[in-house]
Amino acid sequence: MLRFLSKQQRARNAFLIFFCFVMAVTLVIFLGMPIGDWISSAFKGSEADAADPKATVAEVDGDKIPARELQQALNRIAQGGSGQNMAFIKSFSDTLLDQLITQRIVKAEAARLGITVSDDEVRREIARQVPNFIDDKGRFIDFDRYRRSIEASGSTVEEFEQSIRQSLLDKKLQAYLTAGITVTPREVEEDFVRQNTSVNLSYVVIEPKKYEAEVSVSEAEAKSYFDQHKDEFKITEVERKVDYIYIAYDALKPSVSVTEDEIKQEYEFTKSQQTIGATVSQIVFPFNETNEAQVRQKADEVVKKARGDEKTPAEDFAKLGGKSIGYVKKDSKDTSYKQRVFTLVDAKKDVTEPIKEGNAFYVMKVTRWDRKSLAQARPELLQQLRDRKARTEASKLATEITKKLQEVKDIRKVAEEFRSRLGNLPLDQIVKQTGFFATSTQLPEFDIYSSSFTSSASNLNDIGQVGNQITLKDGIAIPQLAAKRDPHEPSFEEVKDRVIEKLRKQKAAERARQRANELAQQVNSVQALQKAAAAEKLELKTQDDFKRGSILQELEQSDQLEGFAFSVEVGKTAPQAIKVGEKYVLLGVTAKKAADLTKLAEEQDATRKRLLDQRRNQLYQAYLKQIKDKLASEGKIIVYQKVFDTIAAGAGGDIRDILNINPAP
Repeated sequence: MLRFLSKQQRARNAFLIFFCFVMAVTLVIFLGMPIGDWISSAFKGSEADAADPKATVAEVDGDKIPARELQQALNRIAQGGSGQNMAFIKSFSDTLLDQLITQRIVKAEAARLGITVSDDEVRREIARQVPNFIDDKGRFIDFDRYRRSIEASGSTVEEFEQSIRQSLLDKKLQAYLTAGITVTPREVEEDFVRQNTSVNLSYVVIEPKKYEAEVSVSEAEAKSYFDQHKDEFKITEVERKVDYIYIAYDALKPSVSVTEDEIKQEYEFTKSQQTIGATVSQIVFPFNETNEAQVRQKADEVVKKARGDEKTPAEDFAKLGGKSIGYVKKDSKDTSYKQRVFTLVDAKKDVTEPIKEGNAFYVMKVTRWDRKSLAQARPELLQQLRDRKARTEASKLATEITKKLQEVKDIRKVAEEFRSRLGNLPLDQIVKQTGFFATSTQLPEFDIYSSSFTSSASNLNDIGQVGNQITLKDGIAIPQLAAKRDPHEPSFEEVKDRVIEKLRKQKAAERARQRANELAQQVNSVQALQKAAAAEKLELKTQDDFKRGSILQELEQSDQLEGFAFSVEVGKTAPQAIKVGEKYVLLGVTAKKAADLTKLAEEQDATRKRLLDQRRNQLYQAYLKQIKDKLASEGKIIVYQKVFDTIAAGAGGDIRDILNINPAP
């Protein structure tokens, strides 16, 4: 379609493909990484049940969205992901369909306002995003290579270029609608102060689960609750009970051996992991709104010279304009552009790509790496190798055990046969059983891996059927269907465990709330909080340089917590316990650091741009939402739930409710 790419200009090497979710093309083109073989067999196996690609999944004022578009979006997430379960991937279906609906709205609104995107603009944008296909003279190198790379991501050239066109149209419409938005110098200063004022915190987290073992629920109490809340325990989905052989990684570690040569090899392979810091030089390329592309091109040229290639030796970085910025410590909490040097690979020859930060591009070169010695890194490397070998052995064992279990069908007999290779654990630690569960049930024994287990095991339909191995946090499970029950209104005995568990959690949550409030009334200083934490055997945690928008360890973002953090006096504690998710926090402020106004001048442009972008985006999203709500209220947005369900099987939820739109006829 766009074979006229030969006129493109060289530019940056990271590009966005379809919905900002998917990075598959980036990996293929820029890193040379394979898509991978991990795409689940469940996904491939579902093709027979896939929706007709010509079917319509939704309409927006008469503009039809074919099922093929939604399916392709899911495919790209699958290809660009990291081995996620397909049910998890399909959970994005409602978000993706919402984005497809919004795209149609953007397209229609742009047409109404006379906003268009020319082929030449698409050509320039592709050149800006895919510089690997452009030579030094701006000529397109190899269309076939470009096509193969795009197709390897699961897209076609036409679809990719259409996504570029859609992205440009979106930007143009937003620019048109938000052109009048401004930010005053006072607003810039106020925001700078707000964002750069920090506090040091001491805090205690009180979790309901701490009290679950302390509370009791009688059978009579559970029966009474069940009789009054039967609707809560209706079985509305097919439920399964599963026996499974559990291959624990830790049980296999003692039997694996690691040689000294393997440790040395691992040290070489994990240089970035051993890095503590680096001495760095950089070149700064300032730009403004009118010359960003030209400045980026200049920065790209400097990178090429600094790295050299097979034919041309690398040029001296200092002669190219590099100036030392000294030692940079590797710090996962530091979000500045300087930390990007720690993502460098050997092929980059210690020179970064141009990094955009504020109104400038930065090109950095590491002049000296600071890394742990082999002796310092040895314990960690030994542990890594043992972990990896144990996982490899577990995978091999899982394949053997699955095959044997499919033949024999007797799970305890098979477990006994392999027991010596499974760490000689007691049989009840190898063969385990779940309670009855539905696909959406949260099984606490699997923690965050619960959905992986339940969605995979939900493919089992016949008693005794053996499923595919399921990777969990600390091992591998091989499931066998033990029992199955259809939706019905259960008796108390059938769901007694669920009722008791629910009441136990309710009581624990109430106990946590009461205790958190009692402690909050007892302490009014950081010193008192420290004593109370020790008496209650609670961990007193600290966080330095806490800024607005930050998140405390193991907690969700909380506006209320943030408000107290910046309003409480130094040395004092918040006057009440703060509920964050299901947890309660007792918070104290140990120090407060004012924003350094001497740095305002160098950051005011970036602050102004961020505020402008934020306000423009808020206005634009509100504008699109208003149009969508109007179309929905008029019945002009229709989703065909049955088609959607075929594509998003296992994701759950009614997309029409999620999007607040009328059902299809």
